[in-house]
Amino acid sequence: MDDMHTGLFLFGVIFCHICFYFIDTLFKTCSHVPYLYFLKNTGLQIKFLRIHWFTTVFNRLIQKWGSFRPKLQLAWFNAGAWMAIGLMPLALALLIHSIYVNLRHTVKNDIVTVSLDSTTLQPMVPGINMPLSEIGYYMLTLLVCSIVHEFGHAIAAVREDARVIGIGMVIGLIVPVAYVSLEQVELLTAPKQLRILCAGIWHNVVLAMVATIIFFITPWILMPLYDWGNAVQVQTVEYNSPLYGPGGLQIRDRVTFINDCPITDLNSWQECLVSAVKHNTPGYCLQSEFIKEHDESGPAKHLAAGAVECCGSNSPRHLCFEYLESEDEPLELPQFSCLNVRRVVELTDFMCYKSSDCPGSFHCFRPSLENSTKLVLIKRSIGNVVIFLGHPANLNPFFCAGTFKKYKIPWKFFLVFIGFSIHRSSIILKKIIYL
Repeated sequence: MDDMHTGLFLFGVIFCHICFYFIDTLFKTCSHVPYLYFLKNTGLQIKFLRIHWFTTVFNRLIQKWGSFRPKLQLAWFNAGAWMAIGLMPLALALLIHSIYVNLRHTVKNDIVTVSLDSTTLQPMVPGINMPLSEIGYYMLTLLVCSIVHEFGHAIAAVREDARVIGIGMVIGLIVPVAYVSLEQVELLTAPKQLRILCAGIWHNVVLAMVATIIFFITPWILMPLYDWGNAVQVQTVEYNSPLYGPGGLQIRDRVTFINDCPITDLNSWQECLVSAVKHNTPGYCLQSEFIKEHDESGPAKHLAAGAVECCGSNSPRHLCFEYLESEDEPLELPQFSCLNVRRVVELTDFMCYKSSDCPGSFHCFRPSLENSTKLVLIKRSIGNVVIFLGHPANLNPFFCAGTFKKYKIPWKFFLVFIGFSIHRSSIILKKIIYL
């Protein structure tokens, strides 16, 4: 989901909240009896931009779970209490450090925000310090964390003979928060109260550990379903990119070569771009018959930076190619030839930097370009070669590429989607509750 669709989704949610609130106010004002019975039986309460839900349906199930293996649960919640006590000084120190860092930036009027990797407490706000398009994962993570947290309080309360009145949930706009209503907690001894209060934190710590494990093992579990290590996949292409359009790169294209440099992963992608910047534009091995048949050259004109123009201004798809003849052989062809770039790159299978690089009766022709301008060929596994004329360093800012992964078993798409969702959610889980 991109940012525009996310914004429309949020607008739709706000509109639904307003409609629910209007209908609720109207029916309550008119004392609509069926509607009032509906609210009473379901435990729903409609408020402005908030929906409350409360139920006692799960009380018996919670009571059953809280009575299971009482000695094991006692050891479990004792461990949670000691863990909370041990983490309290660290949490206090982190809080003081975060306040100090933020105050220092405020006093110095430093507009540079603290990165997520720094050791500070930061709120996770979609659209501010995390992508707005990942709001679905964010909401799912909050819901899971909240349920696990309150589940710990409820089970511990039953274990310590406190009364569980019921459980509920509040949806504020789109933020879901679960809660549990307890009674008689104040009448318990201090150790029992401590075990109940620390149970939620303890369960969140365990959940963070589980999320971390999932984060690291999910790629290995799903690896057999993918084909990887032989290309990179185009993930996004910017609208203002020279590679955007019908003749450019498309989302999910597999990039296998840059010129004659093979691409296997993101590291090789960067290495091939650097190589294209450092080295001269390669030439192409062509036969003399091709040159004589397709040469459209006019008078040669020497330009700045050593480039030669022999095509004129009316040939946007043509370039002037320089013949790199061997010193031991006589000149068989014109030194400069105006050729259609697409025909050249699709005809030849060999690239060259000097005449001896070409086999047999082939001759080496290199584009005559300025020093900072390169002719870069981006080869895809499916589709024509993408031709880029410019500086290779300008390729990176305009599109995003990732290690190529392809479904080997199409009918397992649903399984892969679930694994991807768990993997992304575990990243946010680790950021929110790992400390």
